[in-house]
Amino acid sequence: MTTIESLALGGCAPTPLASYLKAIGVLRLISSDANHVSGYAADPKARGWWENECFHLKTVLDRDALCRFFLEEYAPSPIIAPWNGRAGFLEGDTGEASSRTGAELMAAIEASESLRLENMRRTIKSLRRNRELCKYDGLRSKAKTLKQELKTLGGSEKEEKENEMKRVEKESKQSKSLLLPNLRSTTDAEHLSYLDACYVLSVDEIAAPLLGSGGNDGSRDFGVNFAERLRDLFDFDRGIPTDQGRREIKAALFGIGRLLVKRGSMGQYSPGQGGPNATTGYEGYNPQNLWDLVFAMEGTIAFSGALTRRWGAGGGNQAAFPFTFEPTNAGVGSLAPEDPNRPRGEIWTPLWTKPATFMEIEAIFSEGRLTLGQRIARTGLDAARSVAQIGLSRGIGSFERYSIIQPDSKMPYQATPLGRIRAPSQPRRDLIEDLDTGGWLTSAQQLIASKKKAPARARMIMRRLENALFQMTDANRTSEGIRNALVALGELVDWTATNPSIRKDLKPPPAMSKDWIRMADDGSPEFRIAAALAGLGLPPIERRDGGETEITPENRDATDNGTGGQKTSPARSQSALPMATHFAPIDEGRFFDGQRLRVRRAWSSDETPRTVVWGAGSLVSNMIAVLERRLVEGTMRGFEDKPLAGAVHARLADVGAFLSGDFDDGRCAALLAGMIWVRPARLRMKTSADDGVPLALVPFAYAALKPLFTPDRTLHRIRALAETVRMPIPPGLVARLRTGGDSLDGRTTDAVVWAALARARASDLPSPFEPERAGGRRSGAKGSRIGAGLRANRLAAALLVPIDDHALKMLVERAYPDAHSEEHVESAEDTNDAA
Repeated sequence: MTTIESLALGGCAPTPLASYLKAIGVLRLISSDANHVSGYAADPKARGWWENECFHLKTVLDRDALCRFFLEEYAPSPIIAPWNGRAGFLEGDTGEASSRTGAELMAAIEASESLRLENMRRTIKSLRRNRELCKYDGLRSKAKTLKQELKTLGGSEKEEKENEMKRVEKESKQSKSLLLPNLRSTTDAEHLSYLDACYVLSVDEIAAPLLGSGGNDGSRDFGVNFAERLRDLFDFDRGIPTDQGRREIKAALFGIGRLLVKRGSMGQYSPGQGGPNATTGYEGYNPQNLWDLVFAMEGTIAFSGALTRRWGAGGGNQAAFPFTFEPTNAGVGSLAPEDPNRPRGEIWTPLWTKPATFMEIEAIFSEGRLTLGQRIARTGLDAARSVAQIGLSRGIGSFERYSIIQPDSKMPYQATPLGRIRAPSQPRRDLIEDLDTGGWLTSAQQLIASKKKAPARARMIMRRLENALFQMTDANRTSEGIRNALVALGELVDWTATNPSIRKDLKPPPAMSKDWIRMADDGSPEFRIAAALAGLGLPPIERRDGGETEITPENRDATDNGTGGQKTSPARSQSALPMATHFAPIDEGRFFDGQRLRVRRAWSSDETPRTVVWGAGSLVSNMIAVLERRLVEGTMRGFEDKPLAGAVHARLADVGAFLSGDFDDGRCAALLAGMIWVRPARLRMKTSADDGVPLALVPFAYAALKPLFTPDRTLHRIRALAETVRMPIPPGLVARLRTGGDSLDGRTTDAVVWAALARARASDLPSPFEPERAGGRRSGAKGSRIGAGLRANRLAAALLVPIDDHALKMLVERAYPDAHSEEHVESAEDTNDAA
């Protein structure tokens, strides 16, 4: 019975990229018929997986057998790039030392009789006979000769040679464009895999970021480096391993410590191996395990590209290399937003936790794409969103994200790890899709990428937004990411709204789902106050059949929205003044219409509507400006009630924190600016802390004033006022509190409270604390004031925040304790409009 070994390959870790590619290469080679000298795979059923930060194998090969396979039976793949001059097939570069090295290596392999080099030998001979390659070689050589001759000619003879050189160069370009298709149709299957890993052929060839610009990175030809390491590991004539190859195989596979004597570099696959500024400390001897590069290059073949049709893009084509995306600077703090050396791309390497054969892994790589709905993920952010949606459904636990970056124009490219993206245990809804409805997010990114239209501030805002969106895809940071995204979105729309020329190119963001609010709710007073303010003027949320139902244009004709004392018609309900109208030039009529915001003339106009009052000032001053504007608009438009109702309510504890000053005004304002574009949602259920104790923390002045700044219909509903009674706000109350500013002496607040109590009594809502009912005294026995220690301007701002019926009842019972007595109710019902 065959014994199955479980081997931990300590030398194959998820990072750096070279180590990951080694693991893929090892699994591929022991599973491949073509890579065994006998023509039969060492273990076609071998399975591999990632565990404890290293690669594991289940195989019939034990440690010694695995090492013996690579030392004695491994047949290298033909990793050769003949289109590169340094590979030795083009005579145009024969004068360069590295080209001679390539030519020498190819000749040595071709002359060898070793069975293990048969794959490479067969490919080299085939390339020697390739007519298109020979033609291209001849044209390059001719162009180089003409260039040398031009240096010694002059007059008409020079002009003639120049024309001839232009013709030859044109023919050379045409020949090169035909070379890759010709190779693809004539080369053998083993070499074709490497060609496909380097290029995808469409209208023009497209190079894979994983293999540089076509099997090379600048002057480094990966195929030549591969052949050099093979020569160090094996005797080309006899095919037997060298002493160095025997010494280093266990270190490469199992991570066993070994003194390395060969100096070298893995190039972009293992950053920090040496070179100026490439690592910390002094630059010195750079040892390299010879097997590392061989295994890594064998692993790149698993990333063979494929040409796919881009779904829904009008039939256009794009290159699709496995898990390779357009570079995105977001999601990591180490990338500068404006890097002159644009990364070549991003590569996301999948890490799976269940044993899988190479055929199964090859199937994943051959599909090699992540999708968003009906389109292929294009950028790194798209990829992160896709991972969050699919969860563990494909058995991939996480992805290691790499960016192919050139740190400096004088340095080679490096595959820099940007972090690990973990798949959630269960697929999650993609909230970012809300923001990209109608392509809004994409349009904003493209607009800001334009150097003519976007200043540095806008680019910084977009970078913060993209970073926050990346956070949202992380199951452990979703809530934090949503809050950060709301803040960045508010900044972005503010920049857009204050620039009429930009408004013409970028519409307001689409209406985002209430899940943004639900999932971002951290229970803080700042968040709840912001959510309550954002819901001002929006239809209430009703509970139906145990769930929440948002009142929509279709069903709100029989629903109160705070604009009148009776149930309103759709026409009347359009006058509710959404909070967004105070931030941006938005037409408030039917603000949330279907899945989009209803925008008409105001946004595209160069003029700013009078309703836009939120500016660069403090949270308190802006809240007061909104309160005053809403009251003025209510009078001008003939509203039947005060436009102070909202879809979301804050707790008394939140209001108490706001009034006390133990509150982060800046955070609240920043959250609010983003929340106004989100559909309202009920916040978390209140806790026991909302009953009793918070009321003692809420000043009496607020309890006395808040009923006046509450829609009359709400007062009717809690039976504080009779159905026929109204309670208007006395003129100048808000202005007096505003002018009182940050003063704590209480004089201004006292005067406003007495005026409010008098107004309430006129509406048949008497208070035992009125001077007339308290012996004419307006202060305590020791001269204390009701408003002492309370900032008048914060009190005015707090009156804008909607609270629920239960909280309002508590305030009424405190300032107007007789309001709910049977005697008062019966007396009020007999009163005909006591106001």
